Amino acid sequence: MEKQHGLSIVIGVIGGIWSVMVGSFGLAVSVLLVVMLADYVTGIFCAFVNKELNSAKGTRGFIKKLIVLILIGLLYLIEISLNGTAAGGEGAAWAYIAIEFISITENAGKIGVPLGPLGNIIAVLKEKVNGK
Repeated sequence: MEKQHGLSIVIGVIGGIWSVMVGSFGLAVSVLLVVMLADYVTGIFCAFVNKELNSAKGTRGFIKKLIVLILIGLLYLIEISLNGTAAGGEGAAWAYIAIEFISITENAGKIGVPLGPLGNIIAVLKEKVNGK
């Protein structure tokens, strides 16, 4: 538990410094953070319900999300440094929001939440993303 607390403090400090350096993140990054949290929580619920809870898998998922945030943050910094805008960072964030939403929907389906037509839409989107 102390490791998690220490990690939370480090992430909070880095986020605070980053916010001061960049000024602030756009709406897309704020939405992305909330959607990533929702995906992580629904993933844990899904694993619990299906008796597949695995701390190593959860840690890998968390690290992947941190790397996505680092990449988007770097894109913001580079773009703001070069031309003073953050359209690319915003676009990348919205793309990842879509990916996270698909994952949340898949988690809900695996838990047994009835998805109705949304399930069909997600299946079509997944096929397009995977190039099928």
